[in-house]
Amino acid sequence: MSRPFPTFDLSRTPTPSTWREELVADPTIRSTFETGAVLTRARYTTIPRKLSFSYNLLTQADKDLIVDFEQHVKVGADEFEFRNPITNEDWEVRLLSPIKISVEARLYTRYSAELELFGKEIQKMRLEHIYVEDLAAGADISNRPIFVNPKAVTINSIGILTEGASADVDNDNTVVIEIKDDAANSLISKTYNTAAQPPNTDYADLGTLSNQSLLAGEHLTLSVTQGTTANMPAFSVVIEYYYT
Repeated sequence: MSRPFPTFDLSRTPTPSTWREELVADPTIRSTFETGAVLTRARYTTIPRKLSFSYNLLTQADKDLIVDFEQHVKVGADEFEFRNPITNEDWEVRLLSPIKISVEARLYTRYSAELELFGKEIQKMRLEHIYVEDLAAGADISNRPIFVNPKAVTINSIGILTEGASADVDNDNTVVIEIKDDAANSLISKTYNTAAQPPNTDYADLGTLSNQSLLAGEHLTLSVTQGTTANMPAFSVVIEYYYT
């Protein structure tokens, strides 16, 4: 696969009113019989989607980036990754046709570019690192919001990355880390004690998840409950997820 399209290197984003998304083609094969009945079937098992959009008011530097990229992928010859700047979706695509570049009317130092792509959205794993401060011994956190996404997502794993060693964590002074959704459903609850110690300046997965599907705009909350002498170091909650 070629290098990604320079979505975030350009000074402009696509003009929203120009955005179009549709199937590349109708895959239906139709056979008509003497009775007038029509038999239909699909020509393909999967159908790529077509994205078409325009950039306006591009600078000379923007134009050069786009032209250079078009040359690099040899128009439609090479597949590349495209980050939709409106939805943040990742796509594997090719150019459907040469990019059309023109000079803006009455502004001859600016350009417009029309693009047509085709391909599919990919389920690419994403990571979020949420910092949690160094709590005092026995101090707790209760249902702190730590994660939200404007799209529906599936949580693949949750772990912690510590910045040092814990102190005085034992069976009488446990540390419980729990992640819940907006409906107070627990995704994971991990208890550290004498036998199961927190990681020391390292990452550890919290375990098998439940209730992994989140609606668009749904939150995850963090609770940390420490025994009287239990003292966790500063750590980050590491959330691996993908769009669904």
